[in-house]
Amino acid sequence: MKRLLIAATLVFLLTSARSASAQPVRGWAFTGSASDNNAQNFPAAGGGVLVDVGQPWLLAGAQGEALFQLPYVAGRGAVFGEGRLMPGSPYRPFVMGGIGFGEDAGPLIGAGIEVGAPNSRWGLRMTVEDYMRRIDGYSIGEFQRAAEVRHQVAFRFGITF
Repeated sequence: MKRLLIAATLVFLLTSARSASAQPVRGWAFTGSASDNNAQNFPAAGGGVLVDVGQPWLLAGAQGEALFQLPYVAGRGAVFGEGRLMPGSPYRPFVMGGIGFGEDAGPLIGAGIEVGAPNSRWGLRMTVEDYMRRIDGYSIGEFQRAAEVRHQVAFRFGITF
């Protein structure tokens, strides 16, 4: 009886098992502009990856970029979560939030839209992101500067693959 139960369990497991698959990973490459703490704008280029975390409306991502002011180049990266507002549509608006690291980075909030066929990896991606950074105040004699939060806004346009 015990062997019959084991054999039935094995047959059930072998016939009902599906092939395992990883979560879809997608990439993108972009160009755009980014500002710094002093409101200067710089050209930027970079790329990133998005991973589906099990829900069609929720993704996790990471990105990196290079900021140019020749002959100088600086870098910034970020990890973030992305919430899709219309996941099955050819026009997929989203919001994002995370943390940046590197040059003029800090907490990240942003929004954008991805345009492309719903089941295709190829498309266009446009985002507006804001890296916030707290600048501490100081006082010198009678002159005092209060602490403030500065924003480094980035505009990105790219392709998804």
